[in-house]
Amino acid sequence: MWYALTHHWNFARVMRVFIGIVILVQGLVNHDNGVIAMGGFFTLFGLFTTGCCGVNGCNTTPTKMNQNDVEDVTFEVVKTKKYENE
Repeated sequence: MWYALTHHWNFARVMRVFIGIVILVQGLVNHDNGVIAMGGFFTLFGLFTTGCCGVNGCNTTPTKMNQNDVEDVTFEVVKTKKYENE
């Protein structure tokens, strides 16, 4: 846990923690439990470099595509008809 708190700090992580603290302070000033929970939620996301999917949970492995799998696409031009009664 200590490693997660002390390593890999970048601009986005600092901004997440800063915005989370701002939301948390506003919740404390206004005595709003929902805003306090939301501020704590965002602050913890920034501190522990997690997100909704967990640490690197949203990463997907790209699939390899062969050139034989690519299909030709044909397009048809669609034009509007002008009405004579207008």
